[in-house]
Amino acid sequence: MQISEQQRGDVLELSIKGRLDNYWSEFLAQRLNTAVNDGALHLRLDLSDVNFLSSAGIGILMRVYRQLRAIHGTFVIDKASERVRSTLKLVALEPILFGDGKQAIAASATTAPNNTIETECGTVEVYNLSPTARMECRLINSPGVVKRGNISAETCQTRQLSDSHLALGIGALGADYDDCRCRFGEFVALGGCCAHLPTDGASVPDYLVSAEEFVPEIHVLYGIECHGMPTQFLRFDSRRDVRWTLFEIVRQSLNISGSTTIAIAMIAEASRVVGAALRSSPAAVPTELDFPKIRECISFAPEITGTRSTVAAAGIVSSDAWPEVLPFLRPLDPDSAIRGHFHAALFPYRPIQRGLLELPATAHNAFQSQVVTSVLHLLNDQRPINGAGDTTLVRGACWIGRLNFHPDGNI
Repeated sequence: MQISEQQRGDVLELSIKGRLDNYWSEFLAQRLNTAVNDGALHLRLDLSDVNFLSSAGIGILMRVYRQLRAIHGTFVIDKASERVRSTLKLVALEPILFGDGKQAIAASATTAPNNTIETECGTVEVYNLSPTARMECRLINSPGVVKRGNISAETCQTRQLSDSHLALGIGALGADYDDCRCRFGEFVALGGCCAHLPTDGASVPDYLVSAEEFVPEIHVLYGIECHGMPTQFLRFDSRRDVRWTLFEIVRQSLNISGSTTIAIAMIAEASRVVGAALRSSPAAVPTELDFPKIRECISFAPEITGTRSTVAAAGIVSSDAWPEVLPFLRPLDPDSAIRGHFHAALFPYRPIQRGLLELPATAHNAFQSQVVTSVLHLLNDQRPINGAGDTTLVRGACWIGRLNFHPDGNI
């Protein structure tokens, strides 16, 4: 099989020559997946020189068609041999896959951003949502509870997390404190979805998604809970030869917001995720954070570069943190004063829909259509020699909210 590519405006055209059977279908699938991973949103195929199409080939065409349709892209067969066209007609796919794609591309157009920023890493599109909006945030207990031990039911607080909440910390999904005692671990919540990594040895993440009158509920040892409307929505995309780091996205978000402390919810395509997770519940075994005991309490989990994943993350960042918030934050880069705290749920890779998005709908789509593979506290591992570095991102979406601080502990 021979495949040639040509970019025409927003459309990537692929001309294919040969047999599209079971042997060659995976080869075509890899080329199409590479194109989508590199950011192609509109694909047009010329199958004029394809002399045979099997069910395996049809399966590949439909898989990529559904994948692009889910992110408001287009996948169209522009030309085809008579044999290919008749085959697709017999299986009732001719009206779905054939066309010029112009109407579909027009339908996929979205609201234009208020501003577009070009950086060394790539582009950032800025959408102003509610310029005067502020998010309220509650600090739940203190991170020190995992070190002090003597945790009891009185330490634990129960939180309901609606579509307008984002939260992170150490908690568990369960009936009550006794049910959660041996399973407390990292959790993250955004857009009405909450994921938790149990520490009972199973290491299989669990999650809850809001629906109708049902709201996810989690039992928390300590954490950060923000509630309200985001101020701005950001779309970021990297250049071919570079990748965004989590720190660079955070830095850009702070600059764009015009605030010193913000909450961020993010759903993104990641090329590497660097993080850590508790091995055991602080309510069952006191957590030792000093070296070398920390290696027995926390597992570090850098993903291999090149293995794509989708992440749903929530966090709080500040360039000038208030004293009450400071214990919850960690340096995000050794050469910067910016501090933050992020947790993320990880999924198998799936492209993210383009344009202006609503957080609840986007989060629900990620959680309901995929399996959560892990929940991690994201780190920038700058250890000499063995350091894994920072999480790197290809493209994604951020919802950012400005925070106000109140003396009673609410922001």
